[in-house]
Amino acid sequence: PTSDVVLTITSDDTGEATVPASVTFTPANWDTAQTVTVTGADEDIVDGTITSTITVAVDDANSDDDFDAVADQTVSVDTTDDDVAGFTVDEFEGSTEVTEAGSTDTFTVVLDAQPTSDVVLTVTSDDTSEATVNSPLTFTPANWDTAQTVTVTGADDSIIDGTITSTITIAVVDITSDDNFDAVADQTVSVDTTDDDVAGFTIDELDGSIEVDESGTTDTFTVVLDAEPATDVVLTITSDDTGEATVPASVTFTSANWDTPQTVTVTGVDDDLVDGTITSTITVAVDDANSSDGFDNLNDQTISVDTTDDDVAGFTIDELDGSIEVDEAGSTDTFTVVLDAQPTSDVVMSVASNDTSEATTTNTLTFTPSNWDTAQTVTVTGIDDDIIDGTVTSSTVISIIDANSDDDFDSVADQTVSVDTSDDDTPGFTIEETDAATEVDESGTTDIFTVVLDAQPTSDVVLTITSDDTGEATVPASVTFTSANWDTPQTVTVTGADDDLVDGTITSTITVAVDDANSDDDFDAIADQTVSVDTLDDDTPGFTIEETDATTEVDESGSTDIFTVVLDAQPTSDVVLTITSDDTGEATVNSPLTFTPVNWDTAQTVTVTGVDDDLVDGTITSTITVAVDDANSDDDFDGLDDQTVSVDTLDDDVAGFTIEETDAATEVDESGSTDI
Repeated sequence: PTSDVVLTITSDDTGEATVPASVTFTPANWDTAQTVTVTGADEDIVDGTITSTITVAVDDANSDDDFDAVADQTVSVDTTDDDVAGFTVDEFEGSTEVTEAGSTDTFTVVLDAQPTSDVVLTVTSDDTSEATVNSPLTFTPANWDTAQTVTVTGADDSIIDGTITSTITIAVVDITSDDNFDAVADQTVSVDTTDDDVAGFTIDELDGSIEVDESGTTDTFTVVLDAEPATDVVLTITSDDTGEATVPASVTFTSANWDTPQTVTVTGVDDDLVDGTITSTITVAVDDANSSDGFDNLNDQTISVDTTDDDVAGFTIDELDGSIEVDEAGSTDTFTVVLDAQPTSDVVMSVASNDTSEATTTNTLTFTPSNWDTAQTVTVTGIDDDIIDGTVTSSTVISIIDANSDDDFDSVADQTVSVDTSDDDTPGFTIEETDAATEVDESGTTDIFTVVLDAQPTSDVVLTITSDDTGEATVPASVTFTSANWDTPQTVTVTGADDDLVDGTITSTITVAVDDANSDDDFDAIADQTVSVDTLDDDTPGFTIEETDATTEVDESGSTDIFTVVLDAQPTSDVVLTITSDDTGEATVNSPLTFTPVNWDTAQTVTVTGVDDDLVDGTITSTITVAVDDANSDDDFDGLDDQTVSVDTLDDDVAGFTIEETDAATEVDESGSTDI
């Protein structure tokens, strides 16, 4: 060429063969052959030997124009296929295992080469009663190299068959698959299906429990095998206490009815014992000699059966006269006790009074399974007390001593018997005087008496103590007795009260009475009691005269002097004192003096007045006599001696004479007149 000639080299199927893009010839090397290398191209398609075409053509744009019209030339290239139709199975962990519980395991399948059209693989189990698979699997030219998972699922059966190995077969479906895969051999996977069927039987208590009663009622439960036996299975059914519940002897299961529950009827059995609800045991066991050997080693199963007792634990009390009455004198009354039903062991009862200060009873009663229906007598005895409590009702409680008794009687309620105890205590109090009399005097001496209750009160008793003449005798206001000190005598001190009366021995009355408002009501109606008290008088009738300056003196000029008189003790009535002078020509007195019970201690004045005479007689002593006017005076003063007061009357007469001149002068004349 005159210029370069570029030849393009192209493959019409670069998926099978590739070539360099071009070769260039120059005017220098145009006649030197250039080598074109054709390279086979790999792919995954199973397509056999493929013939592709290599085209050599002048690149007009880049070549000597003289070569532009040169025709293209071709080379045929055969590319031999290296892809083999097939598929690969991959079991994880090298095996496939499932269980009858429905567990799964997986393996994967992938084609070994790319098909030109779909390849359909069937996956089948030769024992779908042991294992099932998902099927079919379809691979396309697009997803051929993506592994697809086959899930193997354990299939349950009821047969006790151990671990069963089944075969999963993976095969190409020729009619719907790329023909290149038609000759691919089937592949298999072994699957172990672990048996979940265990020899056993199931008991179903329909209401969750089995309960019958002694009247013969029934209850049921069902029993069914857990797995299909190879031969018959016989289950024996036994009661450990046929005195409480009975059952049929056995049930038989076959390969045909093994999964059909059979009903077992439990029947209550009557007895006479008070044994409460008795729980017995029903045992269901495999009869090895007559049963499929796969069931021989099964453990027995039990069912608890509660048999409700129709015998009621209890006891009956019989009060013979309809009531129980005793008195504090110790009288007795009785009642009987008997069980209502037979115990299985002793029944011990306590018999206790809730007030042993009123009544006591037998302490215990014991009934045995032999004497349970023989009534036992309880004796109630009245107990004396000192309390005034009228008829007191106490309770005798009969109760089961649980620790020592048939447990079926533990819940039996206590029973009570009312006991009326008549009271023999009378409310009252007793007074006792020392030396049988009570005597004091006005100097304040004391004497005592005691007081004590005759019976015990239920609350305090206050006794008021009053004197009807506190001017003669006094006493404390009250004494209080309690339920604790009621029988301890309390001393009442009587004290003489001083007065000024001359009243001799005065008898006053001390009254002891119940203070109703503050005392036990049982004592309210008790009559008052009295004690006589003699108060000896210490007042002596008399009167006292007191002279001023210890003497009494007057004179005849009519001067006066005084003395006073006062009684020594208070009279009960007026005392009149007469006052007389034995010489009224010398002295006079005022008389009489009257003293009353009011003014007896107020001194009264006696005025002595001198009396004039013409005698020259010097000082004359006269006597003033003070005497009780018995007729008009308190008799206690009648016996008093008179008392006297000496009175000196000074004389005012002097021996002599007196001349008195008329007109103070005496004058006469010679005529013989006179004067005096």
